[in-house]
Amino acid sequence: MPDRSTAQPLAVITGAASGIGAATASYLLDRGWRVVGWDREPGSDPAIAWTAVDVTDPAAVRTAAAGLEPVRLLVNAAGVGGSGPARDLPPSVWDRVIATNLSGTFYVSQALHPALSRAGGLVVNLASVTAHRAGRGRAAYATSKAAIRMLTEVLGLEWAEDGIRVVALSPSYVRTPMVERALAAGGLDEAAIVRRTPQGRLLDPAEVAAVIHELTGATFAAVTGSTIRVDGGWTANGDY
Repeated sequence: MPDRSTAQPLAVITGAASGIGAATASYLLDRGWRVVGWDREPGSDPAIAWTAVDVTDPAAVRTAAAGLEPVRLLVNAAGVGGSGPARDLPPSVWDRVIATNLSGTFYVSQALHPALSRAGGLVVNLASVTAHRAGRGRAAYATSKAAIRMLTEVLGLEWAEDGIRVVALSPSYVRTPMVERALAAGGLDEAAIVRRTPQGRLLDPAEVAAVIHELTGATFAAVTGSTIRVDGGWTANGDY
């Protein structure tokens, strides 16, 4: 890994090997940040300090967090999909989605609380437009993302006194590997998504990364315990 000055701010990103996590890591590196990437299967970018971490394992998370210097930014981007009619949804799918998306977000945030507090840090949790609008087949995924919204509010309330801000983002459909797989398999209809989105397009992961970076600035110092919709107008659209 290249030599980077300790004066540069440190970010920890879960799910950093792909999707929004990878885009955020790249965006921050280009702007002088140091990045620690946590993923079950670490990526190959030598500029990132990789650690193999399963966010559903609280002991593994605590081990990875031990000894980290002050963390200016935590991005909880690790997540999985899982769909199917609620009446037929296998418990294994429910458990996997809730464990990764919700419990993982909590375990990582909790483990990094001391390092975040020392830096006056920011936690950015990844929710989703499905946290605001119900959809068929989304019992596990939408529930996990809606719970992340409330977890963000609770942590924002509790951790303000520790100098930590906590914000959630609710993106619409972003061109991540997970979404591309769903499009290819027919689980998502790109034309329907485009029609449903007032801006008429899917998002690029770098757009979400840019919002995350902006939130670290002094301009947003009063923003905590809140969810920001980065969705091209998706949730505002009530047209039929």
